[in-house]
Amino acid sequence: MYLKKINHAESDCLLVSNDFYRRLAAPPKAVKVHLGGWSRLLKVKKAQSLPAHTIGISSKSLEGLSLPNLKYKIIIKGNNVHIGPVIGIVGFKPGERISKGKLKSFNDYLRSYEQIKGLVYICRADDISIKPKKIKGYFYSRQGTSGTSQWTYGTFPYPTVLYRRAELKPTTYQALSQVLGSRMFNGYFLGEHFNKWDLWKWLSPNQAIRKHLPNTRQLHNRNDLDEMLSRYGAVYLKPTMDQMSRGIVKVAKSNKGYQFIFPENNKKESAYSIKHIQSKDASRFLSTLMQKRNYIVQQAIDIKRFKQRGIDFRVIMQKNERLHWSCTAIIGRFGKRNGIVTNFTNAGYATDALSALQKAYGLSKNKSLETYERMVNICIQACKIFESKGGNYADVGLDMMLDTKGDLWLLEINILPDHKLALYAKKKTLYLNQVAKPLLYANALAGFKSSN
Repeated sequence: MYLKKINHAESDCLLVSNDFYRRLAAPPKAVKVHLGGWSRLLKVKKAQSLPAHTIGISSKSLEGLSLPNLKYKIIIKGNNVHIGPVIGIVGFKPGERISKGKLKSFNDYLRSYEQIKGLVYICRADDISIKPKKIKGYFYSRQGTSGTSQWTYGTFPYPTVLYRRAELKPTTYQALSQVLGSRMFNGYFLGEHFNKWDLWKWLSPNQAIRKHLPNTRQLHNRNDLDEMLSRYGAVYLKPTMDQMSRGIVKVAKSNKGYQFIFPENNKKESAYSIKHIQSKDASRFLSTLMQKRNYIVQQAIDIKRFKQRGIDFRVIMQKNERLHWSCTAIIGRFGKRNGIVTNFTNAGYATDALSALQKAYGLSKNKSLETYERMVNICIQACKIFESKGGNYADVGLDMMLDTKGDLWLLEINILPDHKLALYAKKKTLYLNQVAKPLLYANALAGFKSSN
């Protein structure tokens, strides 16, 4: 049905057609109307002028909220009228300038809007007002017979479901979490950033997952480094908080001390640079390295290479409309030639996983499918454990590696995955499916499936 803001109507009034009035239980003199986080007891009044498919709400009742004239789904439960869905997307970080181009980049996320309907809006993280529970942002609509997409500014109630695609302050997260609970997804764990050490602590107690995790410990001093080097010969030092291979250093022993191997960006001809650190200087060098970051020290995996490029896999895990984890796709990533990391954006490339497994590992089609399914099963287990530690997640990217022996290793879980990875792999259809899925999940989580 369509919603309409009625300016001349008295306060706290819901105007309905005769047809809608007959659908109400009793019918009552008043109903409680719910629109996202806004709810109010409204007197029911019949309005002969309203079409059968339209209901009206008095503008005075909305307390300054925008009420876009969109097509909504209506669920009637006794004397409660639920209008929706109302879905919010935190799409921009605090202080970010919101341009038409940036808004347009979210059009692909709304490809299934005709299936969802209702109010879908996008906001900046610092445009969320906690006390009045209002959010300023832009709502999505399609205009005309051609279905031209449009974003229009307004002030909206808290949503029924919130999807985070940008950073939130912990205080904002906590306030939203108190209201929305599990209906906010891809937030933070208990209002805080989680890190690589947390991930190890959460996943490693599970024996089925433990055998797929590189051995990891916190890096406090040289003793931690030496103990891991004595076991594995080579290790990686990784900042606990950074993403996209930033700050990673590979370390190996040398005759006179250590080799600290640093990846170089794509402007450099060499894939890496080496610092030779003598044993007597190692503690001081580590202290300097750890001044601004906390590090873990992690077992180095004997990485498979194809034409001197390291390979890993991004497993795209998302929840479906049945609210269950499923794998949308797996993408193989080939790093820079002779590189020590597999960050493919530094002179690397991406392709679909099955092609990568057959091309780079020489696996048959059946063996590739079997390996693919093994990755999916490991990642589903990991997602369930990960999620059980706090918060609701429905759109994550897991990084996996297949070593030279054929063993699978889970390296990382990314809670704000780069959706453009599918485009880098020249998989436009996959990209469109991936970005549409979170809002279909949000629609189901809000209780407004198509069957409603």
